[in-house]
Amino acid sequence: MESDMDASIKQRCVIEFLAVEEIAPIEIHRRLLKVYGDDTIDVSNVRRWVRHFKGGEKGVHDKPRPGRPCTAVIPQIEERLNQLIRADRWITTRELCANLNVGCNALETMLEHFGYRKICARWVPRMLTEEQKTHHATVLPHPPYSPDLAPSDFHLFGPLKDGLRGEHFQGSDAVVKAVRKWLDSAGSDFCKRGLLALVHRWQTNGGDYVEK
Repeated sequence: MESDMDASIKQRCVIEFLAVEEIAPIEIHRRLLKVYGDDTIDVSNVRRWVRHFKGGEKGVHDKPRPGRPCTAVIPQIEERLNQLIRADRWITTRELCANLNVGCNALETMLEHFGYRKICARWVPRMLTEEQKTHHATVLPHPPYSPDLAPSDFHLFGPLKDGLRGEHFQGSDAVVKAVRKWLDSAGSDFCKRGLLALVHRWQTNGGDYVEK
């Protein structure tokens, strides 16, 4: 698995090539998203690197930043960093440096190590850790179209179509009104039966849910 830094450098090389071809930053970002997905650098960074290359610069690596020299990552500091971010997702990098007594480069190294990135001024993990996967929710595979799993498909749409069969509507507002009227007449017991039908389905299929 390539590191975030490797992916970032590769994207800068792509940006350099496309910038020469006069491709707009927003289009460059769209193309990067197709290839790199969640690891894609944000559009503001794409614009920054486009300006960088159009200004005559050739390098794809960041220039050295001011601050204390980057030091080896110490486990105790890493643990403290995690605690600070979990306690306050809006904490700034300046506050983190002051609390941990480390320079900007060292902090950036630790943030990359944990996979943290800031979204809307809030720190979030880029990917779930093994611990998070164990103690939090698990995302189950789910096909995009699965009528045997969705109560709306196997319980609602059939009776709804029967109830509205033969009706003619003048515009979408009339359709919405008719559907709402039908749902009101069906009552809460109708919806409850649809949800409870899931129990029979997973019992019948040994927990697989899908009827084959």
